[in-house]
Amino acid sequence: MAVRVKDLLNLEIMKNFSVVAGEKGLNRVVEATEILDFEFTSEGEAYRESGFDGKSIVLSVFLFAKDRPELILDAVKKLIAQNVQALAYKPVFFKTLPQEALKYADEMNFPILKFGHDEFFEDVIFAAREMIERDRFFSRAEFLIGRLLDQELTEKENEEACRRMSPFLGSKLTVVFVETEKDSGLTEHIFTQEVLGIPDRSGAVAAGYQGKLVLILSQPEELEADFDVRLRDFLRSRNLSSHIVNMGISNMHGRTALDKAVKEAFWTQKIAGIEEKSVKYYRDLGIYKLIISHINSEETREFMEEYLRPIFAEEDRDSDLLKTAAQYVMTDGDIAETANRLFCHKNTIRYRIGKLQEKLDPDASEKVFFLDLAAAMKIYMLLNDER
Repeated sequence: MAVRVKDLLNLEIMKNFSVVAGEKGLNRVVEATEILDFEFTSEGEAYRESGFDGKSIVLSVFLFAKDRPELILDAVKKLIAQNVQALAYKPVFFKTLPQEALKYADEMNFPILKFGHDEFFEDVIFAAREMIERDRFFSRAEFLIGRLLDQELTEKENEEACRRMSPFLGSKLTVVFVETEKDSGLTEHIFTQEVLGIPDRSGAVAAGYQGKLVLILSQPEELEADFDVRLRDFLRSRNLSSHIVNMGISNMHGRTALDKAVKEAFWTQKIAGIEEKSVKYYRDLGIYKLIISHINSEETREFMEEYLRPIFAEEDRDSDLLKTAAQYVMTDGDIAETANRLFCHKNTIRYRIGKLQEKLDPDASEKVFFLDLAAAMKIYMLLNDER
């Protein structure tokens, strides 16, 4: 993720700001805040040769141009040349800026914002920096979660990962992966309501990974039984409960097994989606535990591809037979429920199951066929996010 100019406008302190030029540049990324005071006067340029750091939003009242409005266009040009991303001015000396400066900003897609009321510079700077710091934490945390998923870490590396996530994590950890509603405005909600942020002393971390919300909740060993209550309170306190589609919850682990907890929650959430369950615990996965422990092996993928190849060879991967196989497995072989889910007659489902066995394993008994089909389809759905 990254903080854009338009994200800053969601901040409470900037809600009354208006965009007076460069509206097409509101997607520019901001990484810092700076103040323009006297830098572009002859004295200021001599004092501060380095100019501005760039990738920033600059705040100003244009005191240096109080009696020389022609300096504003020159200042805008210099800010753009120094890779500044946006300018916000307080209308103390200039209620409106010179037209030529606004026109140039429009041509360059350089956002110029006007303070709404009597907002203090320091409040704007503090709020913007806090958002930028949260975003930096978010990016670091997402990278770290990816590493925890992809690698087997040593105990020392897991301890270091815990420390980088939060210095306040306790001795016992549980990880939760959460899928949220699409187009629910969660990204804006995260920033404005501070769902994600710099970890505090609560022993909880909220981060993100590939569009999923990731929670790491810790607590002392003697309070393990209180986890479900703590999770509900965490979600409720951040107004997240109504946004949740499903979530996968790991077993509780020590700090030296953070990678294991992350993997458990990641795959459990995927299975919750496949099974259309709102909450799924790793401890209840059954045979899925064996499958996900080998999900990335070449042998696992080969088994799935070879077993289902007759369907893939003759049908596309959105075929009726494949959809029927998925629902047949998800209903534990219940013909009536499969028919209900697919809005078909039971005889249609029986015919399709017969065709599946004929193509995939004609010599197997009905029970053996179902077991093999279930294993292959569960691997397929996990690897392809099928439902």
